[in-house]
Amino acid sequence: MIDTRLARADATRLDELHEILMEQEESERLCSIGMKKICIGHGESARVCEAVKALTDGRRVLMVTGPTEIADTAGRNIKERIYAFLREQFDVEWLVISEPDSIVHATPENAAKIQEHFEGADCVVGIGGGTICDLCKYSTYYYDKENPLPLVIVQTALSVNAFSDNSSVMLFNGVKRTVHSRYPLILIIDMDIIGAAPAEMNVSGYGDLIATWTAPVDWYLANVLGIGKNFHTAPSDMIRTQCEELLENSGKLAAGDSRVLGDLANVLTLSGLSMGLADESSPASGSEHVMSHLIDMASKVRHTGICYHGTQVAVSGIISCIIWDYLLNEFDPKSVDIDRCYPTAEDMEPKVKAAFAWLDDTGSASDECWADYQKKLASWTENRDKFEAFLRDFDTFKARVAPWVKKPEYIASCMHRANAPCRYSRLNFPVDAETVRWAITNCHLMRNRFSVIDLLHFTGIWNDEFVQMLLDRADALDAGL
Repeated sequence: MIDTRLARADATRLDELHEILMEQEESERLCSIGMKKICIGHGESARVCEAVKALTDGRRVLMVTGPTEIADTAGRNIKERIYAFLREQFDVEWLVISEPDSIVHATPENAAKIQEHFEGADCVVGIGGGTICDLCKYSTYYYDKENPLPLVIVQTALSVNAFSDNSSVMLFNGVKRTVHSRYPLILIIDMDIIGAAPAEMNVSGYGDLIATWTAPVDWYLANVLGIGKNFHTAPSDMIRTQCEELLENSGKLAAGDSRVLGDLANVLTLSGLSMGLADESSPASGSEHVMSHLIDMASKVRHTGICYHGTQVAVSGIISCIIWDYLLNEFDPKSVDIDRCYPTAEDMEPKVKAAFAWLDDTGSASDECWADYQKKLASWTENRDKFEAFLRDFDTFKARVAPWVKKPEYIASCMHRANAPCRYSRLNFPVDAETVRWAITNCHLMRNRFSVIDLLHFTGIWNDEFVQMLLDRADALDAGL
């Protein structure tokens, strides 16, 4: 039974949320939330000086932004406005992170550019979307892990759930990796800024939440098979009910309803906190995210921009919903030949490296993927007894997870009502069919995170014909390619 207090969680009431979480069974498996305050409401950005003063007695503030101009509902340039607020009370350096293609990437190189300005700074204020947030979290944490600079984030769109967690999604050797970093100490979500953000960016945040219906089940599956760790229902219980209500209000979101935008801000922030509670992204990032990561990795070779993260995740989420629907309704555990489910490292290394060799001439991407994948392969092999038990008790497993999964037909219909793209070809940077097929087919080879796709791969089901079946079923929902 879900604790109703948890199901109605309010991200702005952190002390109350902490007390509720500590009252859950096996609460010792949950990590503490390392944030002091979350502010959601109209006009909240005007309190940025108050936020800085709550964290430091110092005078020097480093303000970090990207190059894009952002306005609020009154048409005011919010970066200039926050800079003016800060200058009234602090010595402020404004650092703009930019790249030649005007698209800022979360790379160690860009993090190093920020760290070059830390000397003498007393607080960092990051203003922008998920990339700026990830860079600020990563750069402050890895500059001084024991005593990172105080960090305030002013969120400019409901584009992702990454603002309220303690990790950063970074590009290493062209490969996306979720790495531990730190929380912002104070997160400011000004609904006057959110209300002026492009509709597709707020829809992106809605899309990121589609993972609610697939990622936690991937996490639980990995835990049952002995490959995952620290599974707890609380991180998902905290958002599932309110996320269901968002799905029901998809049409109102498309219309820009201010109340629904406020609900989205709360649930998206709770989704970020869920990852911090687990100290990993598993509660909100499963097979759907890995498909999206591979498409991002291919963008440089395809000479295209990176799509809005959440909308791309949502399209992939429909595919993941179809996969889970297959597992729960068509998978036959009695047909599995267990002895054929355990390829060796010698079998898998050339397959992994071949899948990613085309991304660069140096082999660094394929080497990075193999370095992570082989850990998963070893763990899978070591836990054969748990897989055998899983097959014997498959009906028990199905009964446990069925309430956590939504039918793909329902998810697709909600996305259509939200005016969210349901096809890769309709994303803000359209993705061609060849890249989509490559990403879906090979996504499980990218990282050390077990999902339903790994299970289907090891049992011999995952192949080109199966992927085509997924795309055909998605097409019937006006989704997929």
